[in-house]
Amino acid sequence: MKPNVVIMTGGLSGSSVLAHLIAREGFWLGDSVKKIDYKTFENSQLVDLNDEILKASGYGWIDVMDIPPPSVTRIEQAAQHAEGKFPAFVETCDANGPWLWKDPRLSYTIYFWKRFLQLEKCKFILMSRDIRQTWTGIVLRGKMPISFADLRAIERNCIGQAREFLAREKIDYLAMTFEELITRPEESLAALNGFLGLGLTLDHLGAVYKGPLHRVRWSRADFLKARLRFAYYKHWKRDAIVFPRKWGGKGSGCRHLNLPPLEGDMPSSQP
Repeated sequence: MKPNVVIMTGGLSGSSVLAHLIAREGFWLGDSVKKIDYKTFENSQLVDLNDEILKASGYGWIDVMDIPPPSVTRIEQAAQHAEGKFPAFVETCDANGPWLWKDPRLSYTIYFWKRFLQLEKCKFILMSRDIRQTWTGIVLRGKMPISFADLRAIERNCIGQAREFLAREKIDYLAMTFEELITRPEESLAALNGFLGLGLTLDHLGAVYKGPLHRVRWSRADFLKARLRFAYYKHWKRDAIVFPRKWGGKGSGCRHLNLPPLEGDMPSSQP
């Protein structure tokens, strides 16, 4: 019998490709999945409930891609007063299992969900990405005006908190990076298949990831271009750089850049 799968990630890590890949083997993603400019393969109800958990813990921002991070102590305390819809959601997932959960918020809200999950029936994957690759993609696509240092701090917060949970609960997990998945796909698929008992192949990966395999997504030249672009907007377009949300406010934490395309920029649907 296949285990349930929980993918923990720092966000913007290519985990949507991984979730899509695993879901091909019959894992339930929910009645609907969240979609931004692409399908995230995140159970819509799970994401909404995670937002409620963060709010119940006193965290004023919805997006965990913010500094400072949520308090897991308060999140654990919130679980003691949880309403019936939270265990009911887990029961629904179990009834449709095996299921797959994926949401960056899980690095923190898993401290809440563990009260209702049968952890022994779950397999955990910790998915991360080379921070230079993540930041390059963010800047060149104009997704958000964030500094390299801030993005690295946010990623360390998420991944660090996830690792602490897995260590505390003595959970055996599979750690992998997006770069490993696309540059050494044969090895990555073998590890994934062995860990979850699946039969994924290169053809399956090629069906969900349209970029070239055996090479990284962004080059050193792309990273330099991103640094130059960010420096330009930081010094000459300050009004387009930082729009922090007031604590407890609504909406996104920062405004999109709407950058004019640089020569050679090509749109892509890849992470």
